[in-house]
Amino acid sequence: MTISIAARDPESEQVGVAVASAFPAVGAVCPWVSADGAVVTQSWDAGADYGEALLGLLDRGIALPTAAEAFVAGRAGSKGLQLHGIDAEGRTYAHTGEKCVEHADHYVGEEYTVGGDLLASPEVIDAVAAGFERATGRFTDRLLTALEASESAGGDKRGDNLSAAVLVYGDPHKLYHNLRVDTPGQPISDLREAYESALETERGMDDEEMQKFWGDTVPETIREYPIRY
Repeated sequence: MTISIAARDPESEQVGVAVASAFPAVGAVCPWVSADGAVVTQSWDAGADYGEALLGLLDRGIALPTAAEAFVAGRAGSKGLQLHGIDAEGRTYAHTGEKCVEHADHYVGEEYTVGGDLLASPEVIDAVAAGFERATGRFTDRLLTALEASESAGGDKRGDNLSAAVLVYGDPHKLYHNLRVDTPGQPISDLREAYESALETERGMDDEEMQKFWGDTVPETIREYPIRY
């Protein structure tokens, strides 16, 4: 199974993905984000030759539906592909190829998309969508809440997940915007713990604490540091 949500927060203008899978290292393969959008590639035919190329087209001003349709139409492997996401303008796209293993489907909501395959039931996608719509708080927190909802609905029909990840593009960058867990068992729960730990680390790096350590002038490269995507 791979279950994922891609979304945009219109208030903060952040975009992001949360994903979990019975496939190892899902965070290295499926989620792709930039200032221009958030995209997920999953199922049989996925990875960087989709994700990086799609983000490149979004950077050139091409709308996600237009860019994604071109990839799906021009590649035989798209029959075994799930591809979904949202661009910075709020335009969504979702595709589930005919070779994706049941239960496989997608859902498009307001400012978000959900996709999954090898799910225990159709209710897993419904639960993720409902979890995101009900969630409050930080955008990253809402993505994690949606992902957690997949477990309560049955998750993977084969059993435990192997990996989970959350990837958010936002300004300013935060440690909790890029987290991955690659341990079998309960990676979604472990991802939540990693998120809480990252929050605590960020609190220790706020202006007041940093000024106590550095004095009156805190270097900008420390105050506003970039993270790797």
